Amino acid sequence: MKCATHETHGLPLRQQLQQWQSASDHYFGPLQAQAMSEEPFDARMKAWEAGALRMLTIDAPAHRILRDRVASDPRHDSFKLLLQLKGVSDIRQRDANFCLHPGDWSLYDPSVPYTITSQESIRQLVVQIPRGKLGHLPLGSLHTCEADAPELRALYQVLSSFLGALAAQLSTLPDTVGEPLSETTLGLLAQALQAQRGDAPERMPLPEAMRARVRQYIQSHLDDADLTVERIAHEMRCSKRYLHTLFQGEAHTLDRQIWLSRLERCRQALAGADVSTVSISALAYRWGFNSNAHFCRLFKREFGTTPSAFLKRDNLH
Repeated sequence: MKCATHETHGLPLRQQLQQWQSASDHYFGPLQAQAMSEEPFDARMKAWEAGALRMLTIDAPAHRILRDRVASDPRHDSFKLLLQLKGVSDIRQRDANFCLHPGDWSLYDPSVPYTITSQESIRQLVVQIPRGKLGHLPLGSLHTCEADAPELRALYQVLSSFLGALAAQLSTLPDTVGEPLSETTLGLLAQALQAQRGDAPERMPLPEAMRARVRQYIQSHLDDADLTVERIAHEMRCSKRYLHTLFQGEAHTLDRQIWLSRLERCRQALAGADVSTVSISALAYRWGFNSNAHFCRLFKREFGTTPSAFLKRDNLH
């Protein structure tokens, strides 16, 4: 997935802090960033757009982040899910505080004043979630991975493990997985928050989780020519009608999403491939197309050029 990187390495200390402040303001709105020592502030922030979510990794020395007043900038109207990957940070908001160790996470409303203090070098994953995506779940005080019940701890650990693996792989993932990753993250988080409230899943269906399961299944079976909506419905133990309803608000039907995902996999395989060795027909069959002519027709309709022309053009570059 495409990545925007902001780093302060090699700059004078004052410029380092200014650059870090600027990057923080850009993504999170007005904040105060304070270094905890006079040592060089070598920090790096990377940002990826994943469907409806923005995901950022933060590597920084000891510092404090502070918002001392209510923020009202609509550009930053989102919740923040923070996973500690390295080091220890203390997060405080309202009357709650929590010490984040590696593997711990916290969900909070960044429009409300808060502080995050790290007395040592840290690495974090921050997921920005548009407010409307969690609109059906009442979020008040600071939410953390603290839990008494074993089943709740297990669910929190699943979310933590998923986010940790995601942080490690973000730089190598293709653009096509952004939306599925978004759905999976939202589904797992919604399940965790729902379980925390004591709501039984059967009393509160979670379409985010179901869509995530469907997208994961599609991505795992794109190379199967028999992948159809009927088969997905059978595997998900639901009706075709329910699946179509589930994806009703999407830009494309579920059928079209399957074909678009296959085409994108083929485009990525052709990009940078050796024109003298690649077989376009073999690639088409590899990703579930039953006909080379059908594949070429769809490829041209989607990308404005034939697979062979795309391959030659890419080799010229």
